[in-house]
Amino acid sequence: MKLNRLILAVAVSLAGFGSAGAQTLGIGTSNPGSITHSTGSAIAKLVTEETGMQVRVQPHSGNSTFVPATNAGEVDFSPANAYEMKEAVTGTGIYKGQKLSDLRVVTVLMPLRTAYFVSADSPIKTVADLKGKRVPSGWTSQKVVGIINEGLLASAGLSYQDVVRVPVPNVNRSADDFIQGKADTFFFAIGSGKVREAGSKVGGLRALPLDNSPEAVARLQQHIPVAYPLLVKPSPANYGVTKPTYVVAFDLLFVTNRKLSDDVVYKVTKALYGGKKKMFASFKALGAQFQPKLMAKILPAGEYHPGAIKFYTEVGMWPPKIKVGG
Repeated sequence: MKLNRLILAVAVSLAGFGSAGAQTLGIGTSNPGSITHSTGSAIAKLVTEETGMQVRVQPHSGNSTFVPATNAGEVDFSPANAYEMKEAVTGTGIYKGQKLSDLRVVTVLMPLRTAYFVSADSPIKTVADLKGKRVPSGWTSQKVVGIINEGLLASAGLSYQDVVRVPVPNVNRSADDFIQGKADTFFFAIGSGKVREAGSKVGGLRALPLDNSPEAVARLQQHIPVAYPLLVKPSPANYGVTKPTYVVAFDLLFVTNRKLSDDVVYKVTKALYGGKKKMFASFKALGAQFQPKLMAKILPAGEYHPGAIKFYTEVGMWPPKIKVGG
């Protein structure tokens, strides 16, 4: 009898452990300082507080590792830009031969605003001025960033053949190389902690403007069709933007795996919908840009998760009427 009671006690204990473990969710991101890490951290805090599920950020070297990890179910969620999602689910471009068919979209989070940054006193004033200068390249851990950089250079009539290439795996390294004097510029998302860190070490930064003429935008979109020019104004959250500046923007999505339960995704979607104020308190760049009424947009490729669709239907946002990038 004692043995039977012991077996029963162990079984109950293990069952309870399994139940608790099932409520722990992971968000794949890049390393601390990146826009995806700050975004993932704010979402993890919000969802934990609103749902009671434990959500933890799991840093990776870059998109090229955490997006496939999300598809495989090794992490439950991750931020991914709309262009990367398109190539991932179709198995094209940077994901040629690696079709990530299990990815599903939860929501559109915000416009991801990106730029080249230079020191505040740099003679480099435009992207075209980068000709012959040391520019980050390679992007082995963030292949999609390489495509964005090609488009940004093309907008100014340049290519990587016109600059001195400085190989880096990811945006964090590009910033570190700039800080150490190994590069004349670095590429990063506006609002990221790493941008502010870099500025504090070099005496200030300035974002280089995107040429927003129709011809320049057409050259940009030949590389990344979902990109668009966005005017960003100076503010404490937009460190490095010293005057109203057009930059390259594209929608940042929050994605998951098709096998994650509808109930979990529904609860996460609902928490995000009502969480703008808490997002702003945790990460101003996300809170300021996030628009609950634009969480569901028409995707260039891929599908929304059924749990997200259920919520959007309940609040009158399904089917979506605005395209990603709109």
